[in-house]
Amino acid sequence: MKHIIRSLEVLDLRYPTVRLGMAGSDPRHLAPNYSCAIPILRTDTGLEGRSLVFTIGDGTQIQKAAIEALERFVVGRDLNEFIEEPGLFAQSLAEHHQLRWLALGTYRMAVGGIVNALWDLWAKLDGVPMWKLLTSLSPEKIVQSIDFHHLRDALTEDELLEMLNSRKPDMERLQAKGVRVYSTAGWSGRPLDEVRELCGGLYKAGTRAFKAKVGRGQQYDRSRALDEDRRMLNAIRESTGPDALLLTDANQNLGDWHNAASYMKELAEYKLLFIEEAIAYNDVAGYIKLREALAPYDVGVAGGEQAPDAVTFKQLLAGGGLTHCQIDGARVGGVNELFAIVAMAAKFNVPVCPHSGGIGLGQLVGAMSIFDQAWFGSDGRWLEYLEFLQAGVFKNPLVVKDGRYQLPSAPGWGLEMEDEFVRRYQFPNGPDTAITEEADNIAAAQPGAPPYARYWAR
Repeated sequence: MKHIIRSLEVLDLRYPTVRLGMAGSDPRHLAPNYSCAIPILRTDTGLEGRSLVFTIGDGTQIQKAAIEALERFVVGRDLNEFIEEPGLFAQSLAEHHQLRWLALGTYRMAVGGIVNALWDLWAKLDGVPMWKLLTSLSPEKIVQSIDFHHLRDALTEDELLEMLNSRKPDMERLQAKGVRVYSTAGWSGRPLDEVRELCGGLYKAGTRAFKAKVGRGQQYDRSRALDEDRRMLNAIRESTGPDALLLTDANQNLGDWHNAASYMKELAEYKLLFIEEAIAYNDVAGYIKLREALAPYDVGVAGGEQAPDAVTFKQLLAGGGLTHCQIDGARVGGVNELFAIVAMAAKFNVPVCPHSGGIGLGQLVGAMSIFDQAWFGSDGRWLEYLEFLQAGVFKNPLVVKDGRYQLPSAPGWGLEMEDEFVRRYQFPNGPDTAITEEADNIAAAQPGAPPYARYWAR
């Protein structure tokens, strides 16, 4: 039976996160408003496939326009064409002979938005949650989905096929226990009393790993920044327990690897699992040097949240720059490229700890984390989880029990939103949608804001 795609709609939703006690703020993104562009594909048979491209406020209109520019490649197509050849279909978007000139960033994310919506249609056609579709694929189908053109020096089709044929996905364990999560609670500028209350409650509920943002303003006042970081880490440690892991994230704010290593050595006493995105996302040589410098202090190095494609991950993984690989469900070219990244991480024995610090990202990477752990095990793996923007936002919010993400049952990604949430926060006419000028003024006034931030104030 044919399922002809008849329309593409893209929503622009912007939630005023700056009004939530600076939840979401980090050393580089001082006043984000969690937002997203949501592609919705509809077929003539009544199927509706959607995905989500996470943004943080201003700029969502650019992402929306980029997704809409791909309409001509999917509207009028039969969903079965994608199901038959998911790899070639995805490559036709990512490698279009003219549009590929736009390269990575916004364009790659737009491709991922369309590709992930097609996967959503496929899962809904089968009536299964995304994790079930992905873990039920044959090794041959997984390999067929990946573009190996620039990857064969690190991983070939035959290698991956051999890796997959040598094992079977272990779903019984994951369905019984779920996936371990860590909480990003220590946002930059968040009041410490709120941090203590949140972490204490999550610890009692079973969460055993917590992440703090570090390094805000360190390039202007290193002593102040370290004092702020120590207060945050102490607040988390005091409100949890000795068995709780501490993680840190600098959002690329620690400069070059020399400075990053020096800074993180000052915090090594907290026995940190890793420092995430200490330096620029594409500083591959720097990541390798940083990992070497921090190894004697038992501080791991995580990266990938903003890495835009599998080639960047190939260099980070093959070069030994990462102890933890962070995939983002809305950053690269969709499921197909995520398959490649997860497979390379498995080959180089680097655990995948996805980034899901944003609205809807937990739904996207939750399914990918289940795929990874089903095939390659759970050792060293944690899934990031945010306790807000789930209930009242999604019709099927994520469920965490005893510190573990429970496998969802809703078909597809489970990204369908409550009508009232869409009405209130759809840009530009929603009555409660985020206001860019408000965020600019808050960012410019933050402690540790860079000198150029004064030009943001209105």
